[in-house]
Amino acid sequence: MERIPLYVLLVFDGRYLFIPQEEVESVEIIADVQITRSSTSVIGWFFGHGNESPVFCLAKDLSLLSEIPKSREYFVLLKNEQQPLGITCDEVENINFKREHLHPQELHPVMRIVGSPVRQLLVYQEKIACVCSGAALVKHLNLQLEPLEQSETT
Repeated sequence: MERIPLYVLLVFDGRYLFIPQEEVESVEIIADVQITRSSTSVIGWFFGHGNESPVFCLAKDLSLLSEIPKSREYFVLLKNEQQPLGITCDEVENINFKREHLHPQELHPVMRIVGSPVRQLLVYQEKIACVCSGAALVKHLNLQLEPLEQSETT
């Protein structure tokens, strides 16, 4: 049986980012986040589904933001071994690549940026969209948090 390529589209700061649907725990509204001030770029916490999950805000370049833009209405909980991690977004939508005739293309090694979770690109609604796995995005977040956590201990 052929696997149907289902993805969740996250839109933030004009960036289109696709993540496989099977790597997403749930989609929630931003009002369910308990906002906190933290030096680790955790913008808040979601207490649901039996877990305490940190929620992060990404900029267009996938760097961490410490403030939530007013346009962010949702967040996506990404599956993770320790605890799900939330990523805020302006819009979120389920997309069937086959039905939409979307064909992601692997990034040539020369085009890859060290530490970037993006491994594929595709054209969606006349825009270049990025495709990455949930695990790669979680790893990217953890790598960005390491310098912040080290600066707190020194």
